[in-house]
Amino acid sequence: MVVQYGTVPSVFDFLDDVLFAHAPLKRSFWELPSFPAGSVPYVNVAEGKDDVHVVMEIPGVTKEDVKVQYHNGVLTISGERKSPEAKTDEKILRQEITYGVFSRAVEISAPVNAEEISAEYTNGVLRVTLPKAEEAKPKEIAVR
Repeated sequence: MVVQYGTVPSVFDFLDDVLFAHAPLKRSFWELPSFPAGSVPYVNVAEGKDDVHVVMEIPGVTKEDVKVQYHNGVLTISGERKSPEAKTDEKILRQEITYGVFSRAVEISAPVNAEEISAEYTNGVLRVTLPKAEEAKPKEIAVR
């Protein structure tokens, strides 16, 4: 670690040295993802006039390993990214792809018609459409 005049080493510099000093490919503490990819997938939520759309990228997960539930205004998407068979003759130098169970709950603020919720999974992208209940849709009021 190089300390320039007028600077004080931070605890994060220390963590870099301690955590990654003996790593085959040294990597900075700040280059690590904030949470393991695959354990908490990212989602996009968009609200339109008639429905709410939730999109989640979960590559490497089969359709059969994804579960979508809606209860009391919360959409829960869970599943599992299964690990491939390990090769006994290889030494892993870096493993950034994570495997295992994930679950993500998203609060949906608009009342929805739960019976009409649909989900489509194509090429590692899950798209859930939640149609709004009639009382949540905007109504045009005639002015007299």
